[in-house]
Amino acid sequence: MTSVLLFTGAFVWIIIVLALASRVWRAFREKAELDVADKTIVVTGCDSGFGEGVMQRLIGRGANVVALTYTEEGAAAALDSGAKAALACDLGNPAGQQWAIDFIHQHAGEELWGIVHSAGIALPGFVEYQPLANYQRTLDVNFMAIVALNKAIIPAIKKAKGRIVMISSVDGIVSLPGNAPYDAAKFALEGYADALRMELSFWDVSVSVVNPSTMKTPLVMQFFESHRPTWEAQQREDPNGSWQQAYPADWLNEYIAVNTPNLERIADDPAVTVKDLEHALIARSPRHRYLSGKFAKTFFRALWLMPERWAHAIKLKTIQPEPRR
Repeated sequence: MTSVLLFTGAFVWIIIVLALASRVWRAFREKAELDVADKTIVVTGCDSGFGEGVMQRLIGRGANVVALTYTEEGAAAALDSGAKAALACDLGNPAGQQWAIDFIHQHAGEELWGIVHSAGIALPGFVEYQPLANYQRTLDVNFMAIVALNKAIIPAIKKAKGRIVMISSVDGIVSLPGNAPYDAAKFALEGYADALRMELSFWDVSVSVVNPSTMKTPLVMQFFESHRPTWEAQQREDPNGSWQQAYPADWLNEYIAVNTPNLERIADDPAVTVKDLEHALIARSPRHRYLSGKFAKTFFRALWLMPERWAHAIKLKTIQPEPRR
C-alpha cells in the first residue's frame, strides 16, 4: 500500500513539474516575433472594432495592409491610417466576395503573406422569433465569406508559409441562448478552422482562431438592443404567431432594459483581442487558439471543459431568461 501511495505521489509531482515546464517553455517560445515590415496582410472588417485595431497595429509595424471594409467611410479612414489599399464591399453575398477576391489579387497577388478575418455580424434573437433569413445572412458573412476568401488566397499563403487568423467567439465553443444564428456560424467556423489547420500544416502555414468574450465593441455593446429589429421582423412575418405568447413586447422591453447595463460592467477592452490577433500574426510560434478576455479564460473555459449537463444547468441559471408561460 505504501509503495502505491509513493508511486502515485511521485506521478502527480511529475505531472505538475511537466505542466509548469510546458508553460514556461511556451511563454519563452511565444515571445519570439517575426518582422512583418513590408509583408502584405489582408484585414477584413476594418471599419471599427478588432479589425480597425489590428489594422492600425500592423501598419505601425510597417506591414502593407490591404483593408476590406463595409462602408466607403471605413475604406477612406483605412487609407488615411496608412493602409496600402482599401475596398468597401459586402462580404455577405457572392458578388461582394468575388469583388474582394479580385481586389486582393490586384493589390497583394503573389506577395500575400497573411489574412485576418475580422468582419462579422450578429442578428440576435431567441429561436422562436428568429426569421430564417437571419440564419442565412449570418452564415454568409461570418462563415461563407471566410471560406470563399481563403479558397482564393491559399496558393499564395502556401507559397509564403504565411498566416491565416480568424475571429471566432466564446460562442464558438459554448452555445448561448438568444444568438442561435451567430453561434451556428461560429461552430461551423471552428470545425472549418481545425480542418484547414491540419491540411495546411504540410506547407508550414499557421492557422489560428481567436475566441473573444464580451468586449466593448459596437457589435457587442448593441447586442441586447439588437434583439428589437429581429423581434419586429418576425412580427411582420407572423403577426399572430404563438411565439408572442412566450416573448411579448413588454417581455422584450424588460429583457433589454435589465441586461443592457450589464454589458458595460463586464465588457473587456477590445485591445485585449487586438493584441491576441497581432500575436497570432507575428509570433514565431502562434497558438492554435486564443481564449481572449477574462471571461473567456475563466467562466467560458470552465463551461467548455465541464460535463454538458453541468454546463446546461449553469447556463440555465445564469444566462437564459425565463420566457412567459
